[in-house]
Parts: sequence; structure tokens; C-alpha cells
Amino acid sequence: MENGSCQLPISTMQSSTKDPKQQQLASLWLLVAISAFGPVVLNGVLPANTAIMQELQTSYGLVQLVLTVFMVASMIAQVLLGSLSDVLGRKPVMIFSLLVFTVGSIVCAAASSIEVLLIGRFVQGFGAAVCTFLPRTIIRDVYPRDKSASVIGYMTTAMMAGPLLGPAIGGWVTDSSSWRFMYVGLSVVGLLLSVLCFFFQRETLNSQTEGTVRPGLTESCKRLFASRLFMALVLLTCGSVGIYYAFIGGSPYVLMQLYGLSASAYGIWFAVVAIGYLTGNFLAGRYSSQIGVNRMIVVGSIPGVLGFVLFWLLSSWQHPLALFLPMQLIALWNGITLPNLMSAVMSVMPDIAGAASGLAGTLMTGIGIVFTLILSFITAQTVLPLLLVISFSAGMALLGFLMWLSIVREPAYSTQVPGLDDDNELD
Repeated sequence: MENGSCQLPISTMQSSTKDPKQQQLASLWLLVAISAFGPVVLNGVLPANTAIMQELQTSYGLVQLVLTVFMVASMIAQVLLGSLSDVLGRKPVMIFSLLVFTVGSIVCAAASSIEVLLIGRFVQGFGAAVCTFLPRTIIRDVYPRDKSASVIGYMTTAMMAGPLLGPAIGGWVTDSSSWRFMYVGLSVVGLLLSVLCFFFQRETLNSQTEGTVRPGLTESCKRLFASRLFMALVLLTCGSVGIYYAFIGGSPYVLMQLYGLSASAYGIWFAVVAIGYLTGNFLAGRYSSQIGVNRMIVVGSIPGVLGFVLFWLLSSWQHPLALFLPMQLIALWNGITLPNLMSAVMSVMPDIAGAASGLAGTLMTGIGIVFTLILSFITAQTVLPLLLVISFSAGMALLGFLMWLSIVREPAYSTQVPGLDDDNELD
């Protein structure tokens, strides 16, 4: 650490000295903090569901909408803000969105009814959307495809303190005092991050294209949807992330309502999932730039297959490990492949990388919304509905994988991806 900046791996630092543009990258730790904040806000509030249901005198299905409403807002915001960041720049969009999040958190903390709480969560979700897609877009602005996948992997490894500690802290605050203090804390952090961005975040949007006419939201989406490669990557990504969304949407009911876990215990067990994701991110950071994006996607799918099989093999065992152990393998799969998938998504059309990242995030969130809505209103006395949704999502991932594999084996593939390193691709 020097002058407040995070020291990247040696190979990355050497690369940055060769390319003056990479000096535009803000302190990596600021991007790590912003990235970590997203999963904290998403799943850190889940252990409070039962307490909210009791205090606001509402049903569990309505309380579960704190996740769904948040994701709806994030879905809308990602595609809008992603395209806007290609026009106005990354920094102003980041600061504005974090301030919007802060306002939403204050509304949640003061909510006197479930309706007001859901409004606050919508505003929260709109602002927090930048935590999901903009840090990785900034990384892609600065680094080429394989290197950006590696840096995203390292960045996500460091930021895993968020989902690792978020549910545990949320459960502890809820059990020891009130769920309202959780939202007060989130508002303070949101305001702090916006101030840090104002002083330390540098603009990374390609300065060579300033003054040129950039495609708007509609044109960007048309170009991306017309790309077979983009659609295959997004389908694979949505399927893999969809399993995670299904898990956070359905596991609180199964584990706390059916298996009797407390909010604190659920938060602690969730660390098992975070550890799997952290390990996968570290492997992505360590090996993506060496063996290439495509091979990492293939190798990373192995623990995903094992995790899916284990979900069904352990389905009759009413113990937290029956869900958290296979989910750890799924998280390992996501940790390895997601940095590479997102780097590949943003590399399909680098001139609209912000729109590509935002659109992919919107589609992933949309899948999550559908899954959580389904699981919010199915209160069966069994784990079967959760496993069926997980299986559907796994089928999506398999279809996307097969489509992607057929495209990357085409002779014309190397001409579709700018800056492709042929030595690192599939034979």
C-alpha cells in the first residue's frame, strides 16, 4: 500500500506502468468497498425478515418483497445507468447513485409500515445498482480482456468481506437491538462512499472519444441483442447467478421457518457460501490472465455440476449443511467464472462496455426477481420448490454454455472479440 492505494499483483503493476491510461484507475480499495457494499445491502437485511414481520404486523410473503423490490429497482437502474455512464462518464453516475441510495436507506430506517419500507428499498435498489456493474466497467476501461478478468477476480476476492460479514452483522444487529439501526448504518456508509468518490474516483471513460456521438440506450441494446456471442454469455451468466438468487430467496424460509435456525445462525452459516465465492474469485484473479477467459469458464463449471448434483443427493437431510454445502460449490463456480464472463461480455463491444455491463446486470437481476417472487409465495413444508427453481436455473446455464461453446469454436470467433489473445483460447 502506497499513498493510500492498493498494491496489485506484480504482473498487474508492471502492466500499469506500460500503459499510461491505466494510471486513471482510482484506488482499488475504493472500488472494492463499493463492490462489497452491493451484496451487503442485498443479503445483509435478510436475517431481519422475521423481526420486520412481527414489528410491522405483516405476512412473511410481503416481508420477502424487501428483496424483490430492491432487485426490481436494480434491474431498471442498471440498464439506464450503464448506458448513461457511456455518455456522461463513470464518476458522476457513481456519485449520484450513491446519494440516491443514502436517501433510500433513511426512508427504510424510518418506515412505519411495510409499504413505506418497500418504497425505501426501491430507492435503495436504484442507487445501489452501480455497486454491481460500474466498478467492473471501470476495470474494463483500464485493462484488456484477460487482464481485466484477473483484476476483477482479485478485486472481488478482497471485497468478499461484504457478503461474508453482511448477513452475520445484520442478524446480530437485529437480535441485539433493532433492524432499523441496520438501515441507519447503511445510510452512513452510502454517504461516506459518495464523498470518497468525489475526491478520489478518476474518470476512466475513454478520453479519445470525447466529443463523439455515443449510441443511446435503445441503439446500444439493439446492437447487443443482435450479437449471438453476447446472448450466449448472458444466458450462461443468468443461469449461474440465478441459482444464487434462488438460494437467497428461498433458503431463509426453509432454514429459519422449517428447520428452526435463528437469524444469527443463518447469517453465520451463510459465511460458508461466501468462502466458496471468495476462493473462486482468488482462483480467477490468479489464473485468468495466464490461461485465458475461455478456459477459465470451462474449468470453473466443474464445481457447479458437482454442487447441483449434491443439492438433490442431500435433499432429504434436514440440516443446514444440506443446503450450504452444495451452495458453496455453486459459489465456487460463480467465483471462478463470473469475472471471466463479465469481462467477456464487456469485450463483445468495448465502445459500449457500460451499456453491456448494465444490460447484463439487468437481465441477471430480472431472473433473480422472477425466482424470488416464485419462492416468496410458495410456503410448502418442504425444500422441493427451492430445488426445482435451482434446477431450472441450472438448465439455463447449460443451454448458454453449449451455445457459447459452439460460437468460440467457430473459425470467425477471433475476429469478433477485439484484443483477443489467441494463445489463451480453446482449440
